[in-house]
Amino acid sequence: MKKILKYYMSVLLCGLLLLSMFSCADKLDEPFEDEAFTSDVDYSNGEDMILPMLGAYYGLYTRGWEEPITLGLRGDDVNAAGDQVPMQEQDQFKYLPSHWNSNAIWQGHYNDIVNVFTAMDEIEKYRPAAADDALADQYIAECRVIRAYLYLNISRTYGGCIVIDQLDNIQNTPVSNKAKVMQYIVDEMTEVIPNLMDLHPNKRDDIKGGITSYTAYAIQALAYQEMENYQGVVNATSQIISSGEYELAADFYHLFKKAGKLDDENILEFQYSDFGQGEGDRFAFLFAPFGIGGWTPVVSGAGAGWGFYEPTMKYISFMLDRGETVRLETSVVFTPDGITEIQDDYSGTMPAWISNVNREGDIFNNNARLNFGSGKHIQPSTELIPGRTNPGSNKNFIVIRYAEMLLMYAEALTRGATSSISMSADQAVNLVRARAGMSNLSNVTTEDVLDEKFAELAMEWGTRFYDMVRTGNTSELSHEGKTFTMEDAYLPFPADQVSELPQLAEGIN
Repeated sequence: MKKILKYYMSVLLCGLLLLSMFSCADKLDEPFEDEAFTSDVDYSNGEDMILPMLGAYYGLYTRGWEEPITLGLRGDDVNAAGDQVPMQEQDQFKYLPSHWNSNAIWQGHYNDIVNVFTAMDEIEKYRPAAADDALADQYIAECRVIRAYLYLNISRTYGGCIVIDQLDNIQNTPVSNKAKVMQYIVDEMTEVIPNLMDLHPNKRDDIKGGITSYTAYAIQALAYQEMENYQGVVNATSQIISSGEYELAADFYHLFKKAGKLDDENILEFQYSDFGQGEGDRFAFLFAPFGIGGWTPVVSGAGAGWGFYEPTMKYISFMLDRGETVRLETSVVFTPDGITEIQDDYSGTMPAWISNVNREGDIFNNNARLNFGSGKHIQPSTELIPGRTNPGSNKNFIVIRYAEMLLMYAEALTRGATSSISMSADQAVNLVRARAGMSNLSNVTTEDVLDEKFAELAMEWGTRFYDMVRTGNTSELSHEGKTFTMEDAYLPFPADQVSELPQLAEGIN
């Protein structure tokens, strides 16, 4: 990770700054071979071919804090807390093209897409000196997987996007609808999978936790799911399941803590590090927006949070009705006011185990912004690197998990798809349930699987919202005074981007 940080900040970052794009579209028409970028690069050193790819990873890992919150807040598992009016309005399905966070999502993703194009071009320049076509093809394949993931996010958020084929042709590229983008992703993954390493990301020696063929299969499966091509979902997820490379973490609670870094369950995770040091270089995600201000941490001075992301009372009631303990404790942090809200609003009996103190002894006090915190994003103070007070010190961000693939596989089977492997829908669902201490189900239905995904994947990257949009389930998303219609499925293109790219004003083809 330090190699990524050092290289990228000194070389590739200057290229990114030159391409701060979509707020200034004409930058896209400029060749990337700017003198400031290439003057010190020695393409005759084949060992450096890895460096542009590391730059692509750096771009992928450097997400803005608003991204996971914006992608997740419209589901019935999350409330937008805090003082960000655009997020509060989006949570109520009121969308404006002027919302700053929507513009940041678009711009950030396309910055990274341009960066991926640049990385692939740079890899090709190193290819002759490296004299290893297979390795060059692998690096380029990894870049294309990163690009596909970015397109997946944009298309699910806006209902379509501009799929760039050449950087000098942006202004003339029409907007593709979501179905076309998903087919593009499926085709891309089909092409690159043969060139990728066939092992778990945590077994890689060169880039621990980097992209492998199973990352590509997972992204392909997600695209197939958006297309409602459930046979495609089974075909892709079966490759992951039958590989023997993945298993569910034994401890759901600690999967989302420091111990979960590079776990066998993780298919894609954004990696961060303090490099084992209490001061100096640090490569981190800003987890503060997920935290709760005013806590009393075990470690004195540990940073609090902003309180922007709150699990809903609907989700908590759903979990209590199911008798969930492991997943509810992991997913939700309770304040005293939150416990009072449960006592007042929940029709059943509140379990005695619910407390405003976590296992590690951190106390979560009342906060004006929220009553509940997202436990999957709040790291105990006892896990912070000594000397680091920022929330989430040395915590990775899990993006795609094996559990999600198992449940996608199960849902596809309930919808009529067939599998060449021996695992049934019941078996896939019950693997996930067993880890959570839940009893087995038999003859699972599509509704059973969607409920299981709600329980398992709440607060994670908008999964619940995408599922409900895909299934047209307006009644579930209409909750706690919010009214959802299918017209609310996608954010409008940001006004700043429409002003620069005329095809956005013309709409989706």
